[in-house]
Amino acid sequence: MTGPVPIDRRALVSRHDPRLTSAQDAVLSVGNGSFAVGVDRTGTQTFAGPGSEETRIGVLAEWGWHTMRTAPPEPWESLLRPYDSARGPALHMDLPGGMEDLSPSAAWFRENPHKASLLRFALVDPGTGRSPSAEEITGAVQHLELWSGTLRSRFRYRGQECEVVTVADPEHAALALRLDAPGLELALDFPYGSTDWDRAARWDRPAAHSTRCDGAVIRRRMDDLAYDVHVHGAQAEPTALHTARLHSRSSGSLEVVLELVPREVPALSLPSGGAALAGAASPAADAGTVLSGDLVRERSARFWTEHWQGAGVLDLSRADDPRAHELERRAVLSLYLQRVHAAGVLPPAETGLLANSWRGKFHLEMHWWHAAHFALWGDAASLRRGLAFYSATLPLARETARRQGCRGARWPKQIGPDLREAPSDIGPFLLWQQPHPIHLAELLRRADPAAASDPALIEVVEASALCLVDLLRPDGAHLGLGPPLVGAQERHVAERHRLQDPAFELAYVAWALRIADAWRTRRGARDAGELTAIARRIRSPLTTEGSLRTFRAGPAMERSDHPSHLLAYGMVPPTGTIPAPAAEEALEDALRDWDWESTWGWDYPALAMTAARLERPETAVDALLLDTVKNRCDGAGHFPQRPGLPAYLPANGGTLIALALMTAGWDGGPRTPGLPAAWDARWEGILPLPGPLDTV
Repeated sequence: MTGPVPIDRRALVSRHDPRLTSAQDAVLSVGNGSFAVGVDRTGTQTFAGPGSEETRIGVLAEWGWHTMRTAPPEPWESLLRPYDSARGPALHMDLPGGMEDLSPSAAWFRENPHKASLLRFALVDPGTGRSPSAEEITGAVQHLELWSGTLRSRFRYRGQECEVVTVADPEHAALALRLDAPGLELALDFPYGSTDWDRAARWDRPAAHSTRCDGAVIRRRMDDLAYDVHVHGAQAEPTALHTARLHSRSSGSLEVVLELVPREVPALSLPSGGAALAGAASPAADAGTVLSGDLVRERSARFWTEHWQGAGVLDLSRADDPRAHELERRAVLSLYLQRVHAAGVLPPAETGLLANSWRGKFHLEMHWWHAAHFALWGDAASLRRGLAFYSATLPLARETARRQGCRGARWPKQIGPDLREAPSDIGPFLLWQQPHPIHLAELLRRADPAAASDPALIEVVEASALCLVDLLRPDGAHLGLGPPLVGAQERHVAERHRLQDPAFELAYVAWALRIADAWRTRRGARDAGELTAIARRIRSPLTTEGSLRTFRAGPAMERSDHPSHLLAYGMVPPTGTIPAPAAEEALEDALRDWDWESTWGWDYPALAMTAARLERPETAVDALLLDTVKNRCDGAGHFPQRPGLPAYLPANGGTLIALALMTAGWDGGPRTPGLPAAWDARWEGILPLPGPLDTV
């Protein structure tokens, strides 16, 4: 007898290589999780300079944060406001008048620090001294070889065939470029940081920053951010205040490696080991290492080959259904993009390192969507890297908890590397990011059992759980949540001072406390069992009529934005608190009548997870591929959401999480609960999600 035929991983991955023409509006990128570069159809950034409205093309690094030299009129603490809670007055970072009434101080803290694009590399015609126009570049074709991380861009300029090969180093903030383009050279331009919501570069303040060529090193300073660009393999000639032209040191193709090395990144001075955490974001090459183009391409090919060989794979090629091919494509491209943009030591922005959104700040309520899939798809190391953030920032999270009358650590929503929560009338009142570290730690433990004995991770789980306990509101014999709070749906914001008991959060907190209790039990803690007893007192998420809606009791459900109540029976496993018929009725109700144009990219994986938990594969597939504006996956694998938000990594991460649940199921549950049996799906290296609590 012969065993199952192994999956040809290279063939599976390569059949989804992006191949773009100039007619396709998508941006390809290369990177390593801490450093990434987006390029236009020339393989460079020729069409993204001064005057361009393009926001998807830049050079971003985890350490590349900029703060304006102007100071806020008032200190950050002056923006804290007391809200009544069951524990007494609780201080929250707030915007009493909402986004329409920003004070100068609130605006400053929302804008600073912001992620800055570190340079631009563009084609230039040495004869005219200018870059080619879009009309002068014809016949452009790009091929991103996923198996090696190599991007080849071919085009014609003035009738001449040209090729640019673009590759990122897998460890360093370094980019290798090979330019074989008769009549064209390469120029470097350096912008200033931008405080705009969606931009990482500003070109109209040349006197505000400095660029100095010092041999093979270009030295940069932008207020509190200082870094060097080491030019390997080419000569840099200054041609303007913030511009240098690159010349080949030999005849023929231009071969150059641009290596970015930070000198001063004060915004990343984190407590409790945070400095080391920041430094790990992009180590410089060893002094004895010369990063040639050949070496970077070799290192990239080796890294990506090993990555694809070790990652989980889902083979749907036996299905005679176009939906299967599209899901497989989305899975492969999402694996690539998440490793390029979301696998560093800091939680990523929703746009990763492709573009700025919310000025590059990260939203911790999105971290589960960015990171959970790493453990499920065979890349536990990337999840472990990201979880170190919680350990490094624990002291400040403890201070936030203390201000709100809680023990443990309270995790904010929108922050930058300075760890100051951004003023908002929504973010500081969200709760669902609080259980995420517990959930992520549990996923890591399942992928790597050694994580269960990691003292730093144990401390994060325990501190997160203690704060959850103190956030619970005594309610007769039961326990509830809030006020103040805003549910994950982010509606009823004006009522945050009195909202209570959102259904999803009730289910998520109860489950997370039991998971944290299981961590206590495994280490033999004396107080094991206490968190489970508390969880049993938390109110049922269901309304008095037995329905699953946004709130157990309170305002009527608005049928817009996130249908977050469905996560109570999807992201949270079936625990017996919510009967399957109630979950099914809620799913049908949402599918029948919801404003899908107001939703976001992770809402479709949320629908698919609930359908998979209900063992409805056709519904799960249709939900994951729901044809709406914010659920369309472009040729590069990104999910554009709206103008100014050209990528949305929670949609990519959510797709992978949903597919893991649809494929490998959950502990104690069926296999392939969310894929049609006729597809004859095959997979390797995908872990099931946690199941009901009796299996924990």
